Amino acid sequence: MSFISENRIGSVVLVFVFGFLLLSSAFCEDGSGVKRRLTNQDVIAMVGSGISEDVILAKIRTTSAAGTGAISFDTSVEGLRALKTANVPDSIVKAMIDPMPPAPTVVTLAGPATVGPNLPPPEVGVYWKDAGNFVLLQGQAISQSKVGGKAANVFTYGIKNVHWDAFLNGNTSINRVRELRPTFYFYVPDGASASDYVLLKLNKKGDRREFQIGTFGGWLGGTSGVVREKEIAFKADHIGIRIYRVFLSSELKPGEYAFFMGTGQQSATAGQMAGKGAGGATTGRVYDFTIPE
Repeated sequence: MSFISENRIGSVVLVFVFGFLLLSSAFCEDGSGVKRRLTNQDVIAMVGSGISEDVILAKIRTTSAAGTGAISFDTSVEGLRALKTANVPDSIVKAMIDPMPPAPTVVTLAGPATVGPNLPPPEVGVYWKDAGNFVLLQGQAISQSKVGGKAANVFTYGIKNVHWDAFLNGNTSINRVRELRPTFYFYVPDGASASDYVLLKLNKKGDRREFQIGTFGGWLGGTSGVVREKEIAFKADHIGIRIYRVFLSSELKPGEYAFFMGTGQQSATAGQMAGKGAGGATTGRVYDFTIPE
C-alpha cells in the first residue's frame, strides 16, 4: 500500500510541476522576475510615458516573435475604442492587430529590351532583311534641293509650274540591296506609321540622284510632296510596337531607290518669296538604296 501511495504522490507532483511550467511559459517576465503577457494597458502606459512609436513597435514585434501567448491584446471594438481614447497612434494599433512587420517593397529594375530574332533592333530606321540579318539602311535628312526648269520660272511669266527637287550626292547609294523583291522593316518614330513613308525611284543626274518634292508658281498655284507617278506600291503589316514589315507589290529593276518620310514642313521657295503662287518643298528624311545589276 505504501508503494501505491508513493506513486500517487509522485504523479500529483509531476502534474503540478507540468502545470506550473505550462502556465509560466505563457507570461513575459517583468523586472520582478514574474512573467506576464504584453497587454493593451502596457501599450497605453508606454504611449503615455512618451516612448517613441518606433520603440513601441519594436517591443510589440519582438515580444510577438518570442512565441504564442507572449502578447494578449484586446483588439475588439471596445478594445480599439479604449486605445483611441488613450491616443494610441494608428501605426501601433495596426501592429497590435498584426504584429508581423510589412513585407519590404521589392523594386524590379527594367532590364534591357529583348528583341525577337524576327524583329529589327529597337532603333528608328529602315532595315533590309538579308536572310537572317537585319541591315540598316543609312538614312539622311534632306538638306539640299534645287529648282528645276529654266531660271526658276522667270521666263515663263508665271504660266508654268516649276518643280522643286531634292537631291542626294553621289551617283549611287552606299546601301546595296541584293534582291529584286526585298523585304524591308520600318522601326518608325513615336507617333508615326508606315503610311508616312513612300518608296521612290530616283533619277540619276550626273554625280547625284534626284526626286521631286514640290512645285511652285503658275496660275494654278503649287503643291508640296512627291510626284505620285514616281511612287512604288508596297504593303506594310504592323507586327509590333512601332514595327512594320514591308512587302513590295512587284520586283524592282536595277537602279536607285529611296524610302522618303516627309515631316509635313515646307521650305520657302523663290516663287513664294516673289509672290508667284502657293506651294513649297516638303522636307523629310530619306533612306536610299541601290539594286545592283
